Amino acid sequence: MGEANTLAVLAGGVGGSVGAFVGVAIGGDPMRVTLITLVVALAVGSAVVASAVIAGDVEFLVDPDGE
Repeated sequence: MGEANTLAVLAGGVGGSVGAFVGVAIGGDPMRVTLITLVVALAVGSAVVASAVIAGDVEFLVDPDGE
């Protein structure tokens, strides 16, 4: 698996897990839980990608071959 795929899997996994936890912890009707989960998952997933960019671990974004 390439670096881009690994980063996508990590961002999705971490974002989804944290989003689901926060959505269920806040509670409410199912639509509210779903929306909170989605928003938190996107925010956390974006933060994972941003931290990789800041750390300089994203050379693969410049190279079209993914190497």
